[in-house]
Amino acid sequence: MMELKVPAHATDQINLYSNYNKKDTCFKLIEPGIAYLFPGKFKNDYLPVLAPEISKTKALIIDMRCYPSDFMVFTFAPYLLPEARAFVKFTKGSMQTPGQFTFTPELKTGKTNVDYYKGKVVLIVNEGTLSQAEYTSMAFSTAPNITIIGSTTAAADGNVSPIVLPGNIRTGISGIGVYYPDGRETQQIGIVPGIEVKPTIKGISAGRDELLERALEVIK
Repeated sequence: MMELKVPAHATDQINLYSNYNKKDTCFKLIEPGIAYLFPGKFKNDYLPVLAPEISKTKALIIDMRCYPSDFMVFTFAPYLLPEARAFVKFTKGSMQTPGQFTFTPELKTGKTNVDYYKGKVVLIVNEGTLSQAEYTSMAFSTAPNITIIGSTTAAADGNVSPIVLPGNIRTGISGIGVYYPDGRETQQIGIVPGIEVKPTIKGISAGRDELLERALEVIK
């Protein structure tokens, strides 16, 4: 039998967003010819500078184990696409007929673009890929040469409709349904990677990033 005292901390003593605030910049070359992008630090204003640098590489790793710091669906995603592509459709409730939900038209991103990124793209996701990160991943997944690796995402895509319950208890629900263009659900299912990779105890103990290592293997 072992007794262990685990300290507890108030929320104001914990940096809840530490994962989104890595010291590294949003972009770097991991190896010659292989670019790495971290959307948790990306800003759309950076794209005119970063795009020419990424274009010189043979492969791009997008690390979506974060919450994007800017909305990339209609800015960065078109850079990966040769033409406009549908990536999502929604269901919305009816105010006139409570309980009735209908599909909206498909939403597209991108346009005809002969200068789109033609290298390999590897998108890393995990259970921390949540909400806007999942929505962004859906847009990126339409790229012609992309592989998604990691583990199933949080499955909590969609907007937030706040609800105040008796006793001033505040909660919320997703007010719309989020689907792939073919009707597949994302809520409660998540973005399912094509290649499942999870960190191991041995890898964590050694300070390795096994998902990033696998991304490099996929590229090579």
